[in-house]
Parts: sequence; structure tokens; C-alpha cells
Amino acid sequence: MFNKINTSTSKTSDKQEIYSKKAQPSIQNKLAPSILGSDLTVIGDIKTKGDVHIDGRVDGNITANGVIIGEKGIVVGKIIARSARIRGNVTGKVDAVKIELTETSSVKADLTQDQLIIANGAFFDGKCNRKTSSTAKKEAIKTEHNNINISKASG
Repeated sequence: MFNKINTSTSKTSDKQEIYSKKAQPSIQNKLAPSILGSDLTVIGDIKTKGDVHIDGRVDGNITANGVIIGEKGIVVGKIIARSARIRGNVTGKVDAVKIELTETSSVKADLTQDQLIIANGAFFDGKCNRKTSSTAKKEAIKTEHNNINISKASG
């Protein structure tokens, strides 16, 4: 009923599994979102290949994969992203494939998007320009290329 297990073989295979590439999660596939807390103010630009959540204030431009502006978040500048969900205040420009203005948002900006969702109760004052799918793809490639150049120059 109770058989003795060869522990030397078992430990070796466990170590091999722990250190194998298959057991390690891919960092490139899933970047953790960057969060700017409500007590922080950034004066300058934010650039990331991942997602960013703003609960504080940004006086500058934001370039990211996904941007969420929290209910108390304030952005004065340009947002460039694949998707932008705005629950707070934005003044400037927003350029994204998908833009969502929730019922708590106050947006005084020009929007360039492929898909736009405006919830009942959202405040919006500005222009809307719809991208074509080919334009959106070209701009996404251009943004990605610019991020690569920036990171090469930094490193």
C-alpha cells in the first residue's frame, strides 16, 4: 500500500520542471498595469507599452496600450492608445481605436477613434473624427515603431 518513492529521481525532475522555460510565465505577454494614485501629479509625458490607470493628475501626454482615467483622474494633454476608458476629466485630445466615455466623465477634447461609446450622463465638448480601419492599423504600427525607437535610445 505504501511504496517507497525514489526521492532522488523525483527531486531532479521537480527542479528541472521549475527551471524549465515552460514553467516560467511569459513577462512579455502580460505587463502589469501602471497605476498613478490619487495623491500623485505628473508634469510631463507618460509612455508605456502596457496599460495605465490614472487616478491622479497628468499635465502632459500619455502613450499606452490601454488607458483608464478614474473618476477623480485628470488629464490635460493628449492620450494616444489602443483603448481609452474615461471616467474622469480630460482636456486636450484623445486618439484611440476604441474610446469609452462613462456616465462620470467630463471630456473637453477632440476625439479620433474607430469605435466610440458615450454613456448617458457623460459630458463631452469637442469634435469626433472616425478613423478608417486601415488608418487605425497604420497608426498603431507607427506608435509601436516609435516606442521601439524610444526604448533603444534610452537603453
